Amino acid sequence: TAIAKETCRELGMGTNILNTAVLEDESAREGVDLDEIIMAAHGFAEVYPEHKFMIVDHIRKQGYVTGMTGDGVNDAPALKRADIGIAVEGATD
Repeated sequence: TAIAKETCRELGMGTNILNTAVLEDESAREGVDLDEIIMAAHGFAEVYPEHKFMIVDHIRKQGYVTGMTGDGVNDAPALKRADIGIAVEGATD
């Protein structure tokens, strides 16, 4: 998460980067609705494919068009759920 925040800071992007704790643990949300948390985030770090699907699904259910990049077969469900799914090679670099 620290690397993602620093990269975003250097690029002049928002630094509200969240990890999986907020997605998995209701107590980490401190009573805030998950949809609000997702929409307020500038990005997510250290997420697994099921988290990517969850994030895309929550955003789509709010009526937004979503785009998703992924570099492996594990990302396929989130890519398919997104309105725009972009398969890439080596997304971790």
